Amino acid sequence: MIIVVLLQVFLFNNLQMGGICTPMVYILFLIALPKEVQRWQELLIGAALGFIIDCFTNTLGVNMSACILLCYLRPLLIKSMTQEYERLNGEINSDSLGFGVYAKLVTILTFAHHTTAILLESFTTSHLWLTLIQIVISSALTILLLLGYELLRKR
Repeated sequence: MIIVVLLQVFLFNNLQMGGICTPMVYILFLIALPKEVQRWQELLIGAALGFIIDCFTNTLGVNMSACILLCYLRPLLIKSMTQEYERLNGEINSDSLGFGVYAKLVTILTFAHHTTAILLESFTTSHLWLTLIQIVISSALTILLLLGYELLRKR
């Protein structure tokens, strides 16, 4: 978790492209949590990771809220996307779910996380189109990075 936080804070937060998108790759840690982690532990880990990121980015509560939502939705989505939920062991990745299911899971969770974080951060509807563009571009970049990492990890 420490490496993920350091990469996010010192590398990815500084890769803002025109102020429109920031990849939030730290969510990979939450997506990949083992199924054996209990619900309350998962939510607590998500809150802690979000709080740490918030402390470094000076957005107290924004990432924490988005991470808690991601951790709440993750088991529900995994159960709805796979018929063999009880047989899953270890980390959640493309090996355990299959790449297609894993890609859908990453896409949905990333959009949910980014939508929550960006809407809470902007907290206005005056520039709604710019906010929606920011959500789409940041989500797409994060999804590409997460799935690219997964493909490299499999090699």
